[in-house]
Amino acid sequence: MTDDISSSPRLWLILFAMTLVQALATFSSLTIAAIAPAVSAGVGVPVEFIGFQVALIYTGASSISTLSDFLLRRWGPARVSQISLVLCSGGVALAAIPSVPVMALGSLFLGFGYGMTNPSATQLLIRLTPRSKRNLVFSLKQTGVPLGGMAAGLVAPNATEAFGWQSAPLIVAAACLILVFALQPWRNGWDAERDPDAHLDTGAFAAMDLIRQSPSLRWLSLGGFSYAFTQLSLSTFAVTILVVEAQFSLVAAGAVLAAIQAAGIIGRVFWGMIADRWDIGDGLLILMGVMNLTSAVIMIWIGPAWPVWAIYFFFVSFATSALGWTGVFISSTVEHAPPDQSGAVAGGIGAPVYAGVILGTAVLSALADAMGSVSNTFAIVAVVATVGLIAFAKARRGAH
Repeated sequence: MTDDISSSPRLWLILFAMTLVQALATFSSLTIAAIAPAVSAGVGVPVEFIGFQVALIYTGASSISTLSDFLLRRWGPARVSQISLVLCSGGVALAAIPSVPVMALGSLFLGFGYGMTNPSATQLLIRLTPRSKRNLVFSLKQTGVPLGGMAAGLVAPNATEAFGWQSAPLIVAAACLILVFALQPWRNGWDAERDPDAHLDTGAFAAMDLIRQSPSLRWLSLGGFSYAFTQLSLSTFAVTILVVEAQFSLVAAGAVLAAIQAAGIIGRVFWGMIADRWDIGDGLLILMGVMNLTSAVIMIWIGPAWPVWAIYFFFVSFATSALGWTGVFISSTVEHAPPDQSGAVAGGIGAPVYAGVILGTAVLSALADAMGSVSNTFAIVAVVATVGLIAFAKARRGAH
């Protein structure tokens, strides 16, 4: 394996494809959040309902992640990626039906699809990526998350204003199905190592056992839980905070959400390049925790008196760390995993990471009224961010 990524066109093709899968899965999961006030009016539920919808998505993602080892062995990473897109398409389409039970079911399906994206991409990419470029490659792949968030922030509000709120989820559902067919020509080659006779047994949970047995992976799990709590708190409630508390229009708030996701893209690539250049990924995770803590405290004071430039500057700064951590995190996870089980461990560690999303969005939704506003609940985010940076410091100490 050569350290020159440019010498591997196959790596670039897989990286491009997996980034698209991640982008559409994220677009699907954030579409309703991007138009939360309109959905609230259309369905007849409080705007805080969106936190529970996102929690259901990540409940599905967390549960499916524990089965990643079996899924990858049985069908292979390319087919798993296709299945994930079909589930995302069906789930987000169901979310267009103005019925709370149907939207809840759709959110679970969407979560099942979303939870398959990281394990399949990791298994494909680790085969071709030299160690010296892992942080950058996984950070580039993870730019699919803010790219999908940007699409949600730009497409969903404008589609809602032009055609009604139900048009936005239907647009992304169609896009997911198109990519399913676009991936088919490469399926056999990318899934050559699959085992069609693999069965679902106790060995399917081997990744969880590996995480439990490794102190560093356990600390990484707690850190991932905390940072995911912070990331989705920002992505899920940014539009609601801007519309309700900063008195932005829905389209203007969507533009800020798009800027947040753009900052996430830049942050992921920047942190990945720095981590590879000086081999300081673990230290960067701690630095990002300090930035998350500081930003969460500042969020409490946001209001209509803030100038527009200050709103943009603050949210973009927050997003650089809150959305920028995942590529470096996946690389650190892979570093502590057996080479032949990197995809499975990436899936297994996804369970506690997604649990952070579930708890974060649900807790903030439940406590918003009691604490006076959604922005006030970021006091809780600050505490959780502190736990995360301590956990990553412990993981770094255990690795040396």
